[in-house]
Amino acid sequence: MSSLIKKEIREHVLSRKGVWIFFAIAILFSGLTYSFISVKELSLLAQVEVNMTFMKALIGISILVSIILGSTMVSGEREQGTLESLLLTPLSKVKIILSKVAGILAFWLIISMISIPYFYALSYGTNMLFTILAYLYLIGLPLVISFSLLSLAFSSWISSSKNATLLSIVLFLVTAIPMFLSTTMKKSGFAHLVDSLSPVSASMLTLKDWFVNKLSVFSIFMDSLPVLCFLVISIICLFYASKKMDFLGGE
Repeated sequence: MSSLIKKEIREHVLSRKGVWIFFAIAILFSGLTYSFISVKELSLLAQVEVNMTFMKALIGISILVSIILGSTMVSGEREQGTLESLLLTPLSKVKIILSKVAGILAFWLIISMISIPYFYALSYGTNMLFTILAYLYLIGLPLVISFSLLSLAFSSWISSSKNATLLSIVLFLVTAIPMFLSTTMKKSGFAHLVDSLSPVSASMLTLKDWFVNKLSVFSIFMDSLPVLCFLVISIICLFYASKKMDFLGGE
């Protein structure tokens, strides 16, 4: 299994494509950080707002990149005709899937490490950095991994990489809809239902209560429950999908 994990890291993290993605993300983070610093004075209040905005951007970018990566991992192997050789190895289907999860995790960890110097610059002069990192790895990581696991499940179920990617992105957009709605609209109807169940909304609420409202640990844990439930559901879906992983056309 370690050899397969190394293969995934070599193909997706250490490849030319991976390096260019990391470079593009670093350029984007640099532009955002420069904009924040040049537009607002870094007072304590402004720094909280700026770091929250940067965190939202980081999580959104991480989810999209992980979705695209995960939704092509299995269906891409199937389309290229390399899935058969993987399934004929002594490794179980679950271990094959877990090696791909490890590749996505390694990819995201590098993105998170790229973001740390920018968070340091944006939180300079305060003691916010530890809180930022705690949120990033306790809430951001489960959220990103959940979408990654679902995209891998779709990639295992669906033969087409394009369809798996499209379905994964649609799911993310649906869960992110409440972020673009007013407070009044989220109080009733379908918007209220989506907002109540959405792990993305829960992560943003947790971010606000953690950074701004300074609520208790128990309150923050209750805010993050949809994220944890979404992670459990994603793990179950991926485990079921790994059992159904087969050759193209089920041959």
